[in-house]
Amino acid sequence: MTEPSDRQLIEAVLEGQQEAYGRLYDRYAPLIRSVCYDATRDLNEAQDLAQDVFVRAYERLCRLRDLDRFDRWLISMARFRSREWQRSKRRDMNRIAHQVLDDEACLEVSRADETEILRLAIAELPENERMAIHVFYLQQQDTEQVRRTLGLSRSGLYRVLERARQRLQRRLARQGGTP
Repeated sequence: MTEPSDRQLIEAVLEGQQEAYGRLYDRYAPLIRSVCYDATRDLNEAQDLAQDVFVRAYERLCRLRDLDRFDRWLISMARFRSREWQRSKRRDMNRIAHQVLDDEACLEVSRADETEILRLAIAELPENERMAIHVFYLQQQDTEQVRRTLGLSRSGLYRVLERARQRLQRRLARQGGTP
């Protein structure tokens, strides 16, 4: 049995079948958490933001004009919500920094764990490369779905992925991580 398309699930949700939204959540939650994690660098915060994105998406689902673009719409909501979170944190940090100017300027991040090194390297990629890595590897979608989600041609997707892999290999080699 084939999995229902996003369009079919959205139509079911709009007809009152709430469990269909759970299937959309299961399909996209890892990707949306990754987008949020890029902004927060904190698993708990990323989970909270992702939940907020899914609640907002559910509340606004009837406004989605092109049901075949649900994935892009959801990603854009996650990016927007992440930017909101970052602005809020910057305001908080600026306020705290002014209050505690004499405290230590920065904390050293431990880079002993290779997974952490890779995560940090991915987070430093340009957004289009980071999204391609997330969608292709984390979501493990086929290239046609990835290319459609990111709005790229097939060759464009391969170029973005290749640039991302090369950039990651160079960065990991400089940091002593595993390329």
